[in-house]
Amino acid sequence: MSTFSERMGLKPIRTIVQLNDMDDDLRNSLWNVLDRRLFGLSDFDSERFTEALWWHFFKKPVDRRQIYHSGFGSPNYSEVWEEVRSFFFKCKWNEVYDFIEFVLRAFPANRSIRDLLNKTLERESSGFRVIDGRLAPISDEIEVGEVSKAIGEGSPSVIAHLRGALEHLTDRSNPDYRNSIKEAISAVESMAKIVSGQPKATLGDALKSLERNGKLHPSLKEAFLKLYGYTSDANGIRHALLGESSLNQADARYFLVVCSAFINLIKVEAA
Repeated sequence: MSTFSERMGLKPIRTIVQLNDMDDDLRNSLWNVLDRRLFGLSDFDSERFTEALWWHFFKKPVDRRQIYHSGFGSPNYSEVWEEVRSFFFKCKWNEVYDFIEFVLRAFPANRSIRDLLNKTLERESSGFRVIDGRLAPISDEIEVGEVSKAIGEGSPSVIAHLRGALEHLTDRSNPDYRNSIKEAISAVESMAKIVSGQPKATLGDALKSLERNGKLHPSLKEAFLKLYGYTSDANGIRHALLGESSLNQADARYFLVVCSAFINLIKVEAA
């Protein structure tokens, strides 16, 4: 929501999605969510979390944490948290997201934190959203919903392929867009085979079976078969690469979203 100053033209409205950087508003807001809704809670286990953080994230000696023991009561972790805080506000923008993913993996059942982080990312115009414990370069809420639903409500084989697609897409150090698209298409293949009852059928066979049974509109079948055909021809996605691939993040994101939406549609039609 815009402020009074923005509506009056006294302050510029920020419209640029933050994909390759992070301004102070976003960084501060993300920290506030973690600090007030997780780290600062009275029952938060600082011993267990910071030990895991030092061991698996910072890769520092666990016994070098600056824990103060007064001899009475619980140990004091204030200096440990100052070091965590210092890292968060001095590190690169992508390392903030690395840290958040570590926190999400440490507390996979905490849906409240995930939802609060997503609301903050949306409000501060981040180009990323939390999906299945990972920060994905998807900022449209409808698209996020389609991918989340397909992963959260799919069969094991479908979920495995979608998670593979998401993992290849969200690997910030070495993204693999070709294999992300391949996994997304494979997820559709798995879903089509399941609902058509033909475990050994090709995607085309499975879609035709769904059409014959009145579970898929002919136009939708043809549309997806053409999309599937594209992945068989373009840039060697489903076959050996003949040359340098020109696939990019936008391509992989598009296929992940479209395939997730198609999977959700098949589930509804087959129900």
